[in-house]
Amino acid sequence: MNYYYHADPKSDLTLSSEESSHAIKVLRKKTGDTIHLMDGLGHSYEARITDDNFRRCKFEIVSTEKHDRKPFSIHIAIAPTKNIDRIEWFVEKACELGADRISFIDTKRTERSKVKIDRLDKKAISAMKQSKSFWKCQIDEITTFSNFIKEPLTGQKFIAFVETGSEVAFNKMIQTNMDSIIMIGPEGDFTFDEVKSAQNQGFQTTNLGKNILRTETAGIIAAHTVNIINGY
Repeated sequence: MNYYYHADPKSDLTLSSEESSHAIKVLRKKTGDTIHLMDGLGHSYEARITDDNFRRCKFEIVSTEKHDRKPFSIHIAIAPTKNIDRIEWFVEKACELGADRISFIDTKRTERSKVKIDRLDKKAISAMKQSKSFWKCQIDEITTFSNFIKEPLTGQKFIAFVETGSEVAFNKMIQTNMDSIIMIGPEGDFTFDEVKSAQNQGFQTTNLGKNILRTETAGIIAAHTVNIINGY
């Protein structure tokens, strides 16, 4: 079943130009045909096309269904990579795995200080439609490391660190049915000072395995591990 994204289908009964084109020109939908929508806020809709204009496809809502959130959330704070293709890949795959929020952090060794949120948000929407999760991942603007660790974050808080080799494995630290925040550093890892600052704010150091991972790979492993421990 194909889903179309619409942030507020109850107030605006028109698909975006991109979704209209896909429905009418690609899938050959016609007036009277049924389509399915999701708003990224846990609702799905069965709708009927009332005007098959490929630029502004109009519809009427037939029924609405509410989908519950899972009993835990995954929040990944990650240093953006120099190669933007790698961070876009990460966002797409992390959202498919059910990440609820992605924050970008500017650390001492971060190689990129700007990210295009609009483009990454489109990746999140595409992943939501692909995985049929019905909840869109929140994508945050980049912020400094020091500002992020001081946010009023709730849940179990972790910072991945591989420098000492003595950190407890991530999968052994996660408690089920609890929100998890995991910080992933740049290719050069966090500095000792950054780790100490995070610990002072309640973050626990952890490792994601014996192998040294690329930043985006570590982010995917973190999201997948939280799911596995929670049985998802």
